[in-house]
Amino acid sequence: MCAVDGLRAWMASEGLEAVIVTSDDAHQSEYVAECDTRRAFVSDFHGSAGTAVVLKESAFLWTDGRYVLQANKQCDASIWKVMQTMPKGGANLPDHLAEILPPFSKVGIDPFLVPVNTAKTLENKLKAKGHELVALKTNPVDPLWSNRPPPPDGKVIVQPTERAGKSVKDKLAQLRENLVNLGAEGQVVAALDEVAWLLNVRGCDVVFNPVVISYVIVTKSTATWYVNEGKVDDEIREHVTGSGLEIKSYCDFSADLSGLCSSIKSILVDPARSSWAISRIIGEHSASCALVEKLSPVCEAKSIKNDVEIRGIKEAHLKDAVALAHFFCWLENAMAEGQDLDEVSVAETLEGLRKDQEGFMGLSFETISSYGANGAIIHYKPSPGSCAKLGTESLFLCDSGGQYRDGTTDVTRTFCFGTPSEHHRKCYTLVLKGHIALSSAVFPAGTTGHMLDILARTPLWTAGLDYRHGTGHGVGAFLNVHEGPQLISYYPRDTDPPIKLGMTSSVEPGYYEEGNFGIRIENVAVVVKAKTPHNFGGVDYLTFEPVTMTPLSAKLIDIAMLSSDEVEWVDDYHTRVWDSVSPRLEGAQKEWLRANTLPLVTQVLGEDVA
Repeated sequence: MCAVDGLRAWMASEGLEAVIVTSDDAHQSEYVAECDTRRAFVSDFHGSAGTAVVLKESAFLWTDGRYVLQANKQCDASIWKVMQTMPKGGANLPDHLAEILPPFSKVGIDPFLVPVNTAKTLENKLKAKGHELVALKTNPVDPLWSNRPPPPDGKVIVQPTERAGKSVKDKLAQLRENLVNLGAEGQVVAALDEVAWLLNVRGCDVVFNPVVISYVIVTKSTATWYVNEGKVDDEIREHVTGSGLEIKSYCDFSADLSGLCSSIKSILVDPARSSWAISRIIGEHSASCALVEKLSPVCEAKSIKNDVEIRGIKEAHLKDAVALAHFFCWLENAMAEGQDLDEVSVAETLEGLRKDQEGFMGLSFETISSYGANGAIIHYKPSPGSCAKLGTESLFLCDSGGQYRDGTTDVTRTFCFGTPSEHHRKCYTLVLKGHIALSSAVFPAGTTGHMLDILARTPLWTAGLDYRHGTGHGVGAFLNVHEGPQLISYYPRDTDPPIKLGMTSSVEPGYYEEGNFGIRIENVAVVVKAKTPHNFGGVDYLTFEPVTMTPLSAKLIDIAMLSSDEVEWVDDYHTRVWDSVSPRLEGAQKEWLRANTLPLVTQVLGEDVA
C-alpha cells in the first residue's frame, strides 16, 4: 500500500476529508532532518519547498516556480497533480482547497509543522466556506513510514566570541531590551538558526545548515535552552550555563511553555518562524498571557552582521574563490581535452576542492550542477546514473556553496565549453546587465528588497524575458545559506523589512529556457554605505559590495550590448578578484585567473588596453 492509500484509510477513520502534509519541521526550517522529510516520503518530490494535499479522490502537490519542472518529473502523475503557487491574486492552496472540498469538510494538519501565519490563512479561508481546520494530535505519516530515520544526534560546537563578534550575554541583554520595546515579557525562539546565533553554538542536525534542533525561551530574568541533552558535552554545558542559561530536555518545552503563561503577561512569537502549536499553547492561557505576534528581534539582529562577522564572511569567500579557481581551471581544461564528465562527477570534484580549504565544514546546499536542459530546472539535483554528460553545444550552470568556520558562501556561474550561440550570448548579457544594475544600485535607508527587484529584471523585460524566483536572499555567518528577514523579490509580502547596513544578500538574476538551457549569475554582497555628494533627508544611502570573488564568463558576454559604465563595472570587479585571490594561487590556476580577469575588450575582442 502506498503512503497516499494509507493516509486515505486513516482519514476515513478520523472523519477527515483531507490532510495536509507540509515540508516543515517543528521549527519551520527550509531544510529539515531526514526524519522530518514527510512530504518527500508521501509524494516522492524532493525539492525544499512544497505542500502535499491528500483528499479522498485526488491529491495535489503545491510548489513555487523554482520547482514546478522538478515536481512534474518526480511525482507520479497518476496520483498527483502539480500546482504552482502564484503571487497575490493568483492560484494558491487555501483558496483552491476551500473551493473543491465537499460542504462542511474537516481538514487535518500537524500543528507543529505549519507556521502560525500559514495556519491562520488556511483556517480563515476554510472557515469562510464552512470548513474546519483540525489540529492533529499525532502525525498520520509517521506510522506509515516503516523505515523512518531516527532523529539526529550530531555534535554541538561553540562558535567562539572571536568568530561571532558578540558574546551570548550581550546578545541576551540586547534581546531583553528589544522585548521591552516590543511590549513582550518573554519570547519563544523557535527558528534553529536564531537559536544557534543567540547561543553562539553550531551543530549538524540538519544537512547543509550548522544548527541544533532546539528551542530557547527568554524572559526578563531567565533563559532556557531546550535540547536533547545527549548532544551537550561539558564544554557546551559550561559555555551555555556560564552565559546565564539553564539547559533542559527538548521534551519539556511544551509543558514549560504552558506553565510560563501563568507567570508572565505576554510572550512574543514570530508568526512566520514559529509553529501553530506554539501559538495554540499560549492561546489556551489568553486570559492571563497575551500572544504578541511580531518579527523575531533575534532574526533582525542576526541579519545585521557585525565587523567580525563581515571579516569572516569575506575570508570564507576568498577560500571559496581559491577552490573555484582550481575547479574551473581543471574543468575547462578537461572539457577541452574531451574528457567524459557528467554533472555528478564534476560536483564531487568541486566538493573535494572545497574540502582542501582550511576551516571547511561542509556544503551550504546541494550543488546544482546542470548542463543543457537541466539548467532550466532552477533547483535541479543531479543523480548518479541518470544525470547528463557535459558537452560543448549548450551551457553549464553551477550553483554551489560552502560552510566554513568563517562564514557561508553561495555562488553561481554559467559557462560554455564550446562556441556559444548568439542567443546564448544575448540572454547571458541581459542577465549580466540586470546583475550589474542591482549590484551597483545606490538607495536610501528604508528601501525594501521588493523596491529593488525591478532593477535586475528590467533588461530581461525589455526582451520579453523573465525568471521565476527571487533575486536575493540573506546569507548567514556560518549559518543558513538562505536567511531572512530581508528578501529581494518581485512578489510583494505582507511584511517586507528594509535592506539595512551590514546585511548580506545574494544578487542572482537568471533566465531559464525550458528544454534548452539555464543561466544564472550570483554573487553574495554586503550592504555598505554609498559615497554620495549629498545626504538628502539626513538618511544613509546604501549600496552592495560583492564579496564573491570569482570571474564572470567573458565568452558569453556580448560587449556591444553593454554600456561603458557596465563594462567598467565588470573590469573593476575582475580587478578586485585578481587583487584579492591571485596571492593565494600559483601555477596553472593563477594563469587561469589572470586570463579570466583581463579587461573585457581584451578577453572578448582581443584588444590591448593601454
